[in-house]
Amino acid sequence: MILAVIDDVRTDLKPLKEALSRIEVISWVENMTLLESFDKLAILSPAKPIVQPDIVLISFENNIEAYEVTLAIKSDGKYTDTVVISYHNSDDNDIIKAMQETGCLDYIKDFSDKTEIYARLRTAVALRQEIISRRTREKEIEENNRKLEDISNIDGLTGILSKRYFSFKLEEEISRAIRTKSAISLLRIDITDFRDYNAKYGFLEGDKVLRRISSALKKSAKRPGDLLARIGGNSFALFLPSTDLKGAEFIAKTVVKHINNLAIEHETEYGSFLGVHVGGMSVTPEVTDDASGLLNMISDITAECTAGIGEEKNFFCIRAE
Repeated sequence: MILAVIDDVRTDLKPLKEALSRIEVISWVENMTLLESFDKLAILSPAKPIVQPDIVLISFENNIEAYEVTLAIKSDGKYTDTVVISYHNSDDNDIIKAMQETGCLDYIKDFSDKTEIYARLRTAVALRQEIISRRTREKEIEENNRKLEDISNIDGLTGILSKRYFSFKLEEEISRAIRTKSAISLLRIDITDFRDYNAKYGFLEGDKVLRRISSALKKSAKRPGDLLARIGGNSFALFLPSTDLKGAEFIAKTVVKHINNLAIEHETEYGSFLGVHVGGMSVTPEVTDDASGLLNMISDITAECTAGIGEEKNFFCIRAE
């Protein structure tokens, strides 16, 4: 730990040195005047401090200036967790009151008493260690929460967005499209006869297929704003911002092409390879639209695609064969 001693009157520091000889955790002591403290500690300044102490000892022999410096330290965000102790060789109640008003942890009335100095510093060290420990725990909790959030945002099997996070991001994109009055498009990709594939080859092979198809779909989601998610066992969604029906149709065709290139063998009524059905829609959202509604709509469109319908002009469906 670092201890800064701020003293304008050259107080005898021998008792302090004797007390510090018994406190091993304080490894560095920096002495400075009240004026020097503003530069060395960069008090209320964006500059980087020359030294950033864990504990500050400040003399109130020059009490007006010391009062102002202490208040400045306590109001500086850099020193929120710094422990400040004041000292003054006096029983003057006004000075003691001033030291207390600045928010100091404690004060020393007799700076020649090494026992008192030791006791106050031990208290300060214990508090500072507790603060450091608490901050460390808070950072660990924050990091763990971030990791948990990342896990919940990502589908564990495929490494693309989860349905929950996709819905959250879709709400944001709908709001943005409403503000800008721009078209958005949404594709839903369902693997054809995937249940039969699992039954024939086993779930481990099915998981491999899901990962391969996810990788293939990423090739069609190259723009920064594109969002790709797994929204069901064998279902994926691809959001395309600022994209009209023609653009969505082009992307849907590339999706089919990339899946066909995988050539995953599986005999079905559609052919010898595992394929996908792609349902798509393009819309300029209104204030009544939300993510849940659009996802339900795209599910209906994909069902129509499977049944060979979907004839409305702002819908389309493409089948991979």
